[in-house]
Amino acid sequence: YACLSDAGELAIVDLTDGHAVRKVRMPAEPTGLALSRDGRRVYVACAAAASTVLEIDAASGAVLASFPAGHTATAPTLSPDGQRLYVCNRFDHDVSVIDLTQRRELARVAAVREPVAAAVSPDGKELWVANLLQAGSANRFGVLAAAAVVTVVDTRTFQTAEVRLVTGSTSVRGIAITPDGKYALLAHLLAR
Repeated sequence: YACLSDAGELAIVDLTDGHAVRKVRMPAEPTGLALSRDGRRVYVACAAAASTVLEIDAASGAVLASFPAGHTATAPTLSPDGQRLYVCNRFDHDVSVIDLTQRRELARVAAVREPVAAAVSPDGKELWVANLLQAGSANRFGVLAAAAVVTVVDTRTFQTAEVRLVTGSTSVRGIAITPDGKYALLAHLLAR
């Protein structure tokens, strides 16, 4: 499964020959996808001022459901049990929490600044959200006084905490959690 941003499509590709089996037209630019554990559903974030997230049948490409999301939705992330979908709403500075069993948005959880990636802990208790832009403005010490921040969400209460990275870090673009849940791996820039 591949998001074709410029074409506005989701491509379903046969890996044996590398050709697209089918392409599914998206209502807006596809900016990320998540595949259900059983491989039967694909969730695609379609970015717009009022974004949507589509639930698509992985085999046929049929759209099964559509969920509203915030401004420039990206990085859909499934909970380990497959019952919740978390979607970063970049320019609303929050994360949509979608309950897939109830088929509705449960909450919007505030992030620090332009969330663009997320990862759920293996036990499902925490959602770690990568904020693209650093927290706070650069003061008299310049950009080196600012730092990137990761928002940590308690998935039961939706309370948040912040993890400030090293001073001078910016542009957190990716995040992953190790299978044992001990470490969060971040892709970010560091000012020199």
